[in-house]
Amino acid sequence: MYSFFKIGAKIAMRIYCSKTVVNFNTNTSYNYPKIIGANHSNSFFDAIVIAVNYPKPIYFLARGDAFNSPLIAKVLTALHLIPIYRLTEGKNNLGKNEDTFKRCIELLKQNQTILIFSEGLCVNEWRLRPLKKGTARLALLAHQEGVPNLRIQPTNLNYSSFTSNPKEVLVNFNSEFGPTKDSTAKVSEFYSQFNLQLKQGLENNLVIQLEKKEIHLFENRATITKKVLLALPALLGYLLNRSIYIIFKNIAHKKTKNTVFYDSVLFGLLLLFYPLIVLIIAAVTGIIFNLYVAMLVFISFPISAWTYSQYKAI
Repeated sequence: MYSFFKIGAKIAMRIYCSKTVVNFNTNTSYNYPKIIGANHSNSFFDAIVIAVNYPKPIYFLARGDAFNSPLIAKVLTALHLIPIYRLTEGKNNLGKNEDTFKRCIELLKQNQTILIFSEGLCVNEWRLRPLKKGTARLALLAHQEGVPNLRIQPTNLNYSSFTSNPKEVLVNFNSEFGPTKDSTAKVSEFYSQFNLQLKQGLENNLVIQLEKKEIHLFENRATITKKVLLALPALLGYLLNRSIYIIFKNIAHKKTKNTVFYDSVLFGLLLLFYPLIVLIIAAVTGIIFNLYVAMLVFISFPISAWTYSQYKAI
């Protein structure tokens, strides 16, 4: 399920985001156990962006209350999500985190990659907030359990907007480091030094803006010729897709009012239902006309949507 979801999300992001740039530090490793410590400004869309753009499968630590339903828990587990419980989700649930960390250690011993959002909570803003100790705790446990060659990779995500689309996305997989602990040092000292090193890595190439408004991440180098060539197919994309987008945009706004989940929910709704709606429209068209017209309609929707996304970025 993970691989299938990754392919679908990767295609969807080409439309949802006008431009995505991913930078990997030249010494990035892929064959060692790794913890990706990332900032957290855009809910579970952050996890999707990293998963889509990282070449290996990733396991994610996600808020535990999302696993309350047995059916949903099975789906989330198939998508490589692992529950992590906070005090706000009930003090009685904190004991379950021991199983979570054991699962993480098992995965790291298999040279897998685990993503953890080191700030803990998500806030839609362009800055780094104080780091929690979860990443440091996992790294220390892995170190104590003898996980060899463990790497920690600070990774920051930057968005041109949290509410408008198409958006620009910049991801920086920064320089890795390995956890080290003096046997005489206190755990609190290890956490402090670890978070300092992680913080420095996370702030590398991080876009910081204190005002809550949209920004431009990239310089626009488009030519007039490109704009003219995209104009008509972009207009078609607007006309074909606008009503579908508005419907799901309104649903997302209503369901996520006063929360940080808008962008993630909107993307998720479009990822799940947009292909189905386009398929239904194409099928009806095929019944009225013929198979060739149906196929043309089916490919016209996403391709024209992509051209609209590119046009808007100019």
